[in-house]
Amino acid sequence: MVQDPSELQTKLIAWIQTKMPQAKNLSVSDWQKPGMGLSSETHLFDLSWDEAGQSKSMGVVLRSAPRRRGVFPEYDLGLQFRLMKTLRDNTDVPVAEMLWLEEDPSVIGVPFFLMKKIEGDVPQDYPSYHGSGMYFEATPEIRRRMWWGSLDAMVKLHKVDWRRLGLDFVGVPGAGTDPVDRQIAYWERHMNWTKDSSEEPYPTMEATLAWLKENRYEPERVTLCWGDARIGNTLFSRPDRNVLAVMDWEMAFIGDPEADLVWSFTLDKQFSKGYGLPRLEGTPTDEEVVRRYEELTGWKAKNLLYNEVLATFRFGLTVIASMKRMRDQGIPIPDEMILNNFPTQHLARLLGLPSPGPDQYAEEKVDISQLTVSVQFHFTGPNGYDWYLVSDKGSVSRHLGCVENPDCTIKASIEDWRAIQSGELNRLEAWSTGRLVTEGDHGLLSLLEDAIAKYSSAE
Repeated sequence: MVQDPSELQTKLIAWIQTKMPQAKNLSVSDWQKPGMGLSSETHLFDLSWDEAGQSKSMGVVLRSAPRRRGVFPEYDLGLQFRLMKTLRDNTDVPVAEMLWLEEDPSVIGVPFFLMKKIEGDVPQDYPSYHGSGMYFEATPEIRRRMWWGSLDAMVKLHKVDWRRLGLDFVGVPGAGTDPVDRQIAYWERHMNWTKDSSEEPYPTMEATLAWLKENRYEPERVTLCWGDARIGNTLFSRPDRNVLAVMDWEMAFIGDPEADLVWSFTLDKQFSKGYGLPRLEGTPTDEEVVRRYEELTGWKAKNLLYNEVLATFRFGLTVIASMKRMRDQGIPIPDEMILNNFPTQHLARLLGLPSPGPDQYAEEKVDISQLTVSVQFHFTGPNGYDWYLVSDKGSVSRHLGCVENPDCTIKASIEDWRAIQSGELNRLEAWSTGRLVTEGDHGLLSLLEDAIAKYSSAE
């Protein structure tokens, strides 16, 4: 299995040559791995070549199945490629231009496809876009424009005539409750797949599954659904923040479009309350999102609670799968986090279930100027040492050594930490591979990001 970047690039160039026989002197440069999710692997690069006496180049995105255990039982790259290509060629849904698909894993070790790169920005999941990054830095007016742009793209998708476009390969549900039943069946299988043994208990998730089965309904309409519809999967232009493309189609399905609608604002709770952060000004309320969707489509949303439960259940299972993946890599994930996390807490509140554990997720806005908190840094490896940062009601100071009972702990080598701060190492990549370990209140990393960056510059 190819893992070394130089070997991967060599094999990739040889394969691209078969797709571009007229190209001479093919080469790859500016190879990057951005923080785009924890499911499929993504690489960005520039492709250069000579053709008919002219030098040419284009930006390319490589999307491949994960090389180790992912967060889904299987990855159908062919389905994703054919779906995006159909949308790109036949609709006004904003999707990147698809290049080539390779489903034979022998080429680079896993199936993959290539598409043209579009220059833009995506709100980040880690740290949360409510605490730092392009969404945090935007004005309230721009934030609202981003939400409405992403919602408009979702509506365009839901209005697509998927039967006319021959999208049956996505999976056509039967009549009655079958569109909902298919989703329940898939996620039940996903839940069992994440378990270390058939006897492993998931009390909150199992009670939620029973509720979903007992309360399933017959959708009024069936459309093509994005599956992971949210601003964090939307590429925005610079500086106006108009929608350039919608991304990440691993969970696409044909079913009730209300599932996409509710997913979009339910996931935003994870990236705000789930990090102990307030929703930024300009972010629309759930009610505003629903009302605008109803105005754009002319459809009435009638099953909001059911779909919020289903969305939280689905996301909760991807959280569990992600944590178990990291634990397989040697990252210490305690058992209680598997059972007690933001999705399970939210499900318990929605359905009146027993709490899965202490509720550590703030429902009110966090004002760092009113708190006294500490963040401990453990730098490992040669020349490693410890230091900590204290924020005492907005006054921040740096100290050598260890502080007792820190609110958050960060572990990394000095080299990796410097690379993260400079942008040479993607933070999500470092975190998902165990090179960056964070324990405790992750929301503090966003609230104190400027102070952490300032005092880290002294390294």
